[in-house]
Amino acid sequence: MMLFEQESADAWCKAIGESEAFQKEGRNWTTRLGLIAGAKGILLELEGGSCRSAKALPAEETIGQADIVFSASEETWRALIQGREGIVGAVMGGKVQVPKGDLLSLASYVSAVKALFDAARKASASLGSV
Repeated sequence: MMLFEQESADAWCKAIGESEAFQKEGRNWTTRLGLIAGAKGILLELEGGSCRSAKALPAEETIGQADIVFSASEETWRALIQGREGIVGAVMGGKVQVPKGDLLSLASYVSAVKALFDAARKASASLGSV
């Protein structure tokens, strides 16, 4: 299975919804989060500590529908999902860009974002996608 395909998006959404850490840290967060790699994207609809839906979309559609967007190379996404890179360090180091959204308002949800990537890591490992 490849990153940024619908099968990955579905698995990530399920794992995020089942994550006790995300349920706790994301309980007050409602957003449409876009993840972009080149021409591909995933739109995650997050609400109240769960993932309501996930769609694999072209990057332009993902950006258009998302409230906040993280953009990176596929290699950087692999490093994030495998745990070789942390999201905060990747954003601060310029490996992950935020082409849409307010980075300052996202700061309150750093723990939720970390929990989201931990859940994605578990889902991807079980599916052999990283």
